[in-house]
Amino acid sequence: MYNIIAPAFFQKKTCKLPGIGQLILVTLPAEIDFLNTQIKAPQQSIVFAPASKNENVFNEFSAISELMKKKLDEEGLVAILGIGTFSQDITGTIHFEPVDLDPLFSQPVTAIRVIRQDAQHNILVGDKNTNNMEMTEMLNEEHPAIPPDRWWIWALALAIVAIGLLLFYYYQNGWHFLGNSNPL
Repeated sequence: MYNIIAPAFFQKKTCKLPGIGQLILVTLPAEIDFLNTQIKAPQQSIVFAPASKNENVFNEFSAISELMKKKLDEEGLVAILGIGTFSQDITGTIHFEPVDLDPLFSQPVTAIRVIRQDAQHNILVGDKNTNNMEMTEMLNEEHPAIPPDRWWIWALALAIVAIGLLLFYYYQNGWHFLGNSNPL
């Protein structure tokens, strides 16, 4: 009788069991494993959210839920093939233990990156969309040579002119400082 729940659950990816709770099928995305050159399969897990005490819902599983609650009260355990096991503790709290998916169904696949040097493909450089051929051309372009920075030549020329002016001043006026022509 409980076997009606599994097909409906896997088709809708959710199943609300009035008075018990809600089952939700959660799918985690595929993962890339660069070290082992594999793509791991998406993983699915079943999550159980217990119903609140004052929740009053009626749906296609209401009759089955009532039978499940009765069996939980009597035996404390209800197993649903392909989904998991419901159990009830002494305090009346309902727990759920999902079945583990057979690892045979979620095997990783080998993913070897193939790069062809002569094939054109789009790439993103910074915020600009371009392709590999344009980038190769841009990187191989001859850029005009930037002349070396020669600021020090101008500084040296100004220093020589300043020294020349000082020598000329001392030659004209002598070696007296501040215009003091009376030696002591």
